[in-house]
Amino acid sequence: MQSIRHPVYAGAFYESSAGSCRAHATRLTDAAELPADLPKTLYGGLVPHAGWVYSGPLAAMTFKALAATGPPQTVVLFGADHRGGVRAGEVFEAGIWRTPLGEVPIDEELAGELLAAADALRANPGAHVEEHSLEVQVPLLQVLMPDVKIVPIAAPASPLAVEIGTAVGGVLKDRPSVRVVGSTDLTHHGGGHFPAPGGRGRQGADWARKNDRRMLDLVEKMAIGEIVPEAHANGNACGAGAIAATAAACKAMGARRGIVLKYTNSYEVVHERLPDDPDDTTVGYASVVFA
Repeated sequence: MQSIRHPVYAGAFYESSAGSCRAHATRLTDAAELPADLPKTLYGGLVPHAGWVYSGPLAAMTFKALAATGPPQTVVLFGADHRGGVRAGEVFEAGIWRTPLGEVPIDEELAGELLAAADALRANPGAHVEEHSLEVQVPLLQVLMPDVKIVPIAAPASPLAVEIGTAVGGVLKDRPSVRVVGSTDLTHHGGGHFPAPGGRGRQGADWARKNDRRMLDLVEKMAIGEIVPEAHANGNACGAGAIAATAAACKAMGARRGIVLKYTNSYEVVHERLPDDPDDTTVGYASVVFA
């Protein structure tokens, strides 16, 4: 029986109807502006995973950049672990992912090769059932790369993430038709849900921006061994394993630097539209590519 990953967050993080979902995804990708000096070779990138009204423009920017350098046939997706149950590289190894826009096939041949390459990877489609960090990316891929296949992998926020990413990159280093993308948000600060060590309002948002900058400095330097410890120490990535695995994979494939295309956070998104909104929740988002 074919494994099918059904959408769980359609209607919450993004639209559930095919027409509305496609229209929103198309607006996001059409509006994404890329730098004129974008490198000709990109190995992968990072995308945020909040609701599209917050982080969708930055996720679309990363995917558009990867498509602009030659649309990949397959994208390996490293997801975050919001439920704390991921202990290895948990691979959704066969079947399809269904979205409001249709079905995206798993690259089963590549998934099999990755599983054979490292003990740190294991087949576990169940790890993806309730996780939103990759689900929200797939319709954007469908709009930009209609024929793409995917290999979803949940990455643990532990030093094992570097081993996982390095193994994946070793398999992919001679495959220019494959890209690697990791999904993470950055600092979660303030509001009614998160601690506010940086203070309230704009003061807290500025503190969160500086906290995020520490993580982005490591991403730009591809300091892969420092990413997970930094997140544990300063709480500036909910998908630290996804970041580390992606950077490690891209490094093994030939990347030498990370490039932050754009940064913002939820405080700035909300207060640009509603300057007097009392909510000071700040969640950081970055669009990154590895070259």
